[in-house]
Amino acid sequence: MRTPLTTTPELRQQVLNRVYALDVAGLRSLLDDQHPADIADLLESLDEQQRVWIFSQLQLPVAAEVLDEARTDTLLDLVEGTPDERIADLLEEMPMDDAAEILSEIKPARADELIALMEPEEAAEVGQLLAYPPESAGRLMNADIVRLQSTWTVAHTLDVLREVDPEIELLAYLYVVDPAGKLEGVVPLRRLITARPERVMSDLTLPSVVTVQTGTDQEEVARVMAQYDFFAVPVTDEAGVLAGIVTHDDVIDVLADEFTEDVQRFGGSAPLENSYLSTPVGKMVRKRVGWLFLLFFTAQLTTTIMQLFADEINQVVALSFFVPLLIGTGGNAGSQMTATMIRAVAVGEVRFSDIWTVLSRELATGLLLGLAMGAAGFVFAQIGGYDPLLAITVALALLVLVVWANLMGVLLPIFADRLNVDPTVISGPVMSTLVDATGLLIYFTLAGIILGL
Repeated sequence: MRTPLTTTPELRQQVLNRVYALDVAGLRSLLDDQHPADIADLLESLDEQQRVWIFSQLQLPVAAEVLDEARTDTLLDLVEGTPDERIADLLEEMPMDDAAEILSEIKPARADELIALMEPEEAAEVGQLLAYPPESAGRLMNADIVRLQSTWTVAHTLDVLREVDPEIELLAYLYVVDPAGKLEGVVPLRRLITARPERVMSDLTLPSVVTVQTGTDQEEVARVMAQYDFFAVPVTDEAGVLAGIVTHDDVIDVLADEFTEDVQRFGGSAPLENSYLSTPVGKMVRKRVGWLFLLFFTAQLTTTIMQLFADEINQVVALSFFVPLLIGTGGNAGSQMTATMIRAVAVGEVRFSDIWTVLSRELATGLLLGLAMGAAGFVFAQIGGYDPLLAITVALALLVLVVWANLMGVLLPIFADRLNVDPTVISGPVMSTLVDATGLLIYFTLAGIILGL
């Protein structure tokens, strides 16, 4: 029974003590009962030489699982520091979809060398997976699955299943194909084992089955599995031939990667390929500086608008007192709506065809929110003893700005998705900066009209 390994300073030091002493037996004794994912986390906290030496001492099956669980930066260190023959053996030890994922992380020339060292059958399978587009169902799927024939009897099918290779995926649902390999339906395992031996698969097959194609984007695969609560989803080619299945563990990895990328983009930074602590400072700067310059120049719109209305501000200095309140409220309203819409677009709840329905809903929502914020702004200005016309200006500006921010929060993600741009790219700081600039324009324009400036 394995117990979770927590990478505490004490445990890390115990491992390092064995590394410094070259105590292979002691190191294996310490790590033997630990889960490979925990060992991969431990390696993450060590330097490259330590990682490689510890990895070289692991038994082949454990090392294969650790390599599969390792993050990109650790993975590259282990692959670079381990002889090609051993890496090829490790790739053969794991499911071919996982092997394909690892090979896609390293340089193509090195990947080709490793594939050439693998057994012909595994090399052909992993090469076929790598031929599919990155981030597609074909790249994610496991092609080693059981394929049943509709003419088989229950007795024969059970005999076949007893002889199945342990590495082949066996799930609660089994897939039935015709002689050409086209998917005909699924047979629940429970239905199979409770059926009479002489019955044939065609009698037990459920013909209605949700599938994805090999070219389907991995995010869409994740959405399908979440919508139908699938443990796995079958993958077919354009002709309907069953190519493999994508299992829940692969989808979890996809969701985790996409979530990490979206969070980093939402904060106005390019996504990191490696973990935070292992990313060099120079790369961190390169990932952030472009966005900071973009936001810097975008923010100049705010300064420019302030300069355009300098005379009005000089006449009514109190106008400037409410600028932080206005741009803060507008930015918050826009960010709220953007976050909501990005999620709705990502899970398929909202599509481009729904744009008028969404706009009408958010126009009504924005009006109600704007009235509430405008009333609060009016009361705040009145309590502060400001001119009643200025209080009205602030109230109307808040009303218009909240409505405007709501509509921008709808339009930007929907149009970005329509143009195949990640909606998170235009959210966060970009959204706030744009709302700030347009909010000031709205505010000073209304001030000019109401206050007669």
